[in-house]
Amino acid sequence: MNLTIKQCFQLLGLPEDSSPQEAKDAYQRLAFAYHPDRNPLSRDMFRQMTAAYQTLTTFFNQQENLNQMPLKMSIEDDRALAESRERRNRRGRPTDRRFEIVFESTYLGTSIKELI
Repeated sequence: MNLTIKQCFQLLGLPEDSSPQEAKDAYQRLAFAYHPDRNPLSRDMFRQMTAAYQTLTTFFNQQENLNQMPLKMSIEDDRALAESRERRNRRGRPTDRRFEIVFESTYLGTSIKELI
């Protein structure tokens, strides 16, 4: 069942600026009244209310996750990232380094050491 957020609030009898706790309280109150064990004719209404409450719960969780995300990195994080990139670029990649070894010196057993 695809319900919009507005429809979910209306179905539970709540204003759109309600809190998650208010939604939970409204759902529990209505679920008690319209539960199929108490009122067999209200099975469809109970399903709609349950779907609306699940949709609102997902909506509230998404809103909470968005509020907890940092909006911008701190200046220290930005500076550390820039320094890390600078060091990586200055050092170069191992595949970028080219060494020419004269065939004769290889034959004679010369070894070359590189400081990294």
